[in-house]
Amino acid sequence: MEKDFLKLPLSTQMAIVSFGIGSLLLLLHFVFKDSDIIIPIGIYYVLIAFLVNGLMLLKLIIDWIIEPLNRSKIERQALILFANVPISFVYFLIVIYTL
Repeated sequence: MEKDFLKLPLSTQMAIVSFGIGSLLLLLHFVFKDSDIIIPIGIYYVLIAFLVNGLMLLKLIIDWIIEPLNRSKIERQALILFANVPISFVYFLIVIYTL
């Protein structure tokens, strides 16, 4: 399983790891409802993930421009990376409504 994960493109690996960490933070929010530390950690995580995933998206855009033969592959990678945006928005709404 680990070797299969390492064979994926870096952008896909980043999307999977971002989703996993975000899901873990959401789970920790429900497990430790009275803890005041989970929300700030989540906010910092979202900011850092936004920056890192944004840089990866910029790299994919540049690759899309300079590698016209690989555009469909690059577009697929960008869509996988973008899939975290609505997921993180739903997680945000869940946290807001449970506060």
